[in-house]
Amino acid sequence: MNYQFEKNKLYNYLGQHLVSVFKEQKVFIAGGTISSLFSNREINDIDVYFRNEDSLTEIIEAVWEDSGDWINALTEKALLVRVADTEVQFIHFKYYEKAEDIFESFDYTVCMGAFDFQTEEFILHDDFLKHNSQRILKFNKATDFPVVSLLRVHKYKEKGYNISKPEFLRVALKCMDLKIKTVEELKNHLGGMYGVNYDKLIQLKEGEEFTIDLILDKISDITLSDEYFIEPKKVEFKDIDEVIQRIQKQPVKIVQINENTYRVTRNGTLKEIGYTPKDTIEIEARDFIEGRKFYKFVNKVDGKYMSHWDKEFEYKIDSAAKPKEENYLYFNEKGEILKSFYRNNGVLLEAYIPYDSFHSKNSSYGILTKKAYILREVPKEEYEAWSQD
Repeated sequence: MNYQFEKNKLYNYLGQHLVSVFKEQKVFIAGGTISSLFSNREINDIDVYFRNEDSLTEIIEAVWEDSGDWINALTEKALLVRVADTEVQFIHFKYYEKAEDIFESFDYTVCMGAFDFQTEEFILHDDFLKHNSQRILKFNKATDFPVVSLLRVHKYKEKGYNISKPEFLRVALKCMDLKIKTVEELKNHLGGMYGVNYDKLIQLKEGEEFTIDLILDKISDITLSDEYFIEPKKVEFKDIDEVIQRIQKQPVKIVQINENTYRVTRNGTLKEIGYTPKDTIEIEARDFIEGRKFYKFVNKVDGKYMSHWDKEFEYKIDSAAKPKEENYLYFNEKGEILKSFYRNNGVLLEAYIPYDSFHSKNSSYGILTKKAYILREVPKEEYEAWSQD
């Protein structure tokens, strides 16, 4: 089944901008959103999962708003943001190649539904529809956070779900199997991703040593704390770079050219950044530029390759092209051909750019250069296939 109605409902809820960004980054939406779609309940949350860290970084850049209330929460597990009027949670503690990998970390089968924006299809666990229709909870012992699973039983009961005594015992026994020896380990299991804020109040005083009994006493006294009825103060970030640096776990590939620092994105293109990530792999700039080809759509008129911008400017195969006066030539990187102003208008030329001629990467116009050697006309079927890679 293709579940076209549920897909249309999801796309309508997200809006055109988010759908477009999610498709481009090939993300998953999984968990409660999918359960709500198939149970005809109101959608309350959007949990987005990623195939890799680059996709997460690029999607944050795509939806970033320079406002104090854009971020609702940032934890070691997730980033909760507001996009238009929609709250979206970007899960960053793990990355997943396929939806089934996400299900392995989920706690109950009623959550094990996902929508893959790469294939634009729903992926459902074999028991997902049955257990949602029966409103019963079946526990997955491989879940990452069984303590949260225990807390979520109450949430599910409010929605009309039931859990049998044996299943509840399985959750409790899995919690007993955890070897939690520090406050930080406990915080990882208690909160952040599902709105549980106990970790804000469980603090050891000077001289106190961590024991579960001590923590149990502290939890029992939470309602007596002055902070219990105070809404947690939101952490504000000065700019997007600060957010990304908090989230990044893998070394970032960077290239420094003409005093500009660029991050090398997942598809090999350059993205200018105003900061130096905390953990980097720096690529030699000359090797990077001269080891790549660059592209430009032009008009082909009577066998001549004429600029779209300047109708009198001609590009010639096997020849160097130079701009007039103090201008620059504009090219696209291979991974961004479809972002060209003139995409699919005319023919595509492939070029080599000498490192010493490279000026910069402009977010609006692409690669700026003082010289380019035109190598060939790229067949349409060839560059169309690149977009499928």
